[in-house]
Amino acid sequence: MFNLKYSWSCNDVFEKSWRSGDVPEGWKKANVTPIYKKGLKEDPGNYRPISLTSVPGKVMQRILLGAVTSQMKDAIGKSQHGFTQGKSCLTNLIAFYDKVTSIDVGRVVDIVYLDFSKAFDMVSHSLLLEKLRRYGLDKWSVRWVGNWLRGRTERVVVNSSFSSWQPVTSGVPQGSILSPTLFDIFINDLDDGIKCTLMKFADDTKVSGEVDTSEGRATLQEDLEEWASKNLMKFNKDKCKVLHLGKHNPGGQHRLGSTRLGSSSVERDLGVLVDSKLNTSEQRAAAAKKANRMLGCLNKGIASREKEVIIPVYSALVRPHLEYCAPFWSPLCKKDVDRLERVQRRAAKMIQGLGSLPYEERLGELGLFSLERGRLREDPFTMFQYLKGGYKEDEDSLFTRSHMEKMRGNGYKLLLGRF
Repeated sequence: MFNLKYSWSCNDVFEKSWRSGDVPEGWKKANVTPIYKKGLKEDPGNYRPISLTSVPGKVMQRILLGAVTSQMKDAIGKSQHGFTQGKSCLTNLIAFYDKVTSIDVGRVVDIVYLDFSKAFDMVSHSLLLEKLRRYGLDKWSVRWVGNWLRGRTERVVVNSSFSSWQPVTSGVPQGSILSPTLFDIFINDLDDGIKCTLMKFADDTKVSGEVDTSEGRATLQEDLEEWASKNLMKFNKDKCKVLHLGKHNPGGQHRLGSTRLGSSSVERDLGVLVDSKLNTSEQRAAAAKKANRMLGCLNKGIASREKEVIIPVYSALVRPHLEYCAPFWSPLCKKDVDRLERVQRRAAKMIQGLGSLPYEERLGELGLFSLERGRLREDPFTMFQYLKGGYKEDEDSLFTRSHMEKMRGNGYKLLLGRF
């Protein structure tokens, strides 16, 4: 009975906060923890500031997130795959690179990878609230978000040392529940007027266009300039790169403002290495190398050789490197298939008492299946996402349905194309 009363009292607090727009001061304070990304550790710019905030404040954000997503389903466009139900890094990669495969018929394509500078910290509060009203969010929720963002303070915490509290006048706090969706809404209209192919995963953005004509090159350049001038967002121009695709690509220069963008032969796109030939061979080698390195650490750091210990750790720390976005870069050559499979063979040999068994029998004893079979299983799951799942609006660009099947049957039989 006590728990029930307590639950109701909490709900009353959250509802009163929402209806009145009052946000407790404790919900606006954040301890910022810097998380290292890559590059020189001495450079503060190579750390991501994660805001640790009040737990009741996060509960309120979770409640409000439900209202925002239900009322603003159409406020986030097709090009955004980050923090969006039914979409992921995998759907982003497949949908985007399917559109640039015009190089198969002799066209040349340039892809520009754009990098926002302090994207979450640069969000204008007034512009964000204006967009929330324009997209139809109810007035109580808009008021609550405005009061939650207004008057925020934060301090940096490193090794139990605290900086002084500082006011926050722009941006949405990284690490909060509501911020990713608010950021998606804020940059949604950056797509307006863009003629080239554009895809986003939160702030990771890429634009592609056919550049075998002067008109195509001019269109891509105009879209880049359009993006650079909108919504007070700034780019880290040194990290913006161009990937030139196609056998006869002239390798033309592109600019953001007055800055000429550098070219690259290989780019890491959402954790996957993509090169100018689109054969993803470097990604397969990198995945095997990472998995082998992690497996070596486990081999040295874990004394037990019982399967109850090794298999859960292998499944959590090693296998994800071999399976991440695999339907996009899945190997076709036997040498690449074997390179990845050798990692799992090595892991299976670590189990006590199974070293003498053939590989397939070892997997049967451990309740595992080969990586190749896993990739075959993942392909239809991914196809389901496009045909009936969260990203089915883009299915027509990926699949062609059989006309005879549309007249009878379930309507999901696909027409086999030529490759």
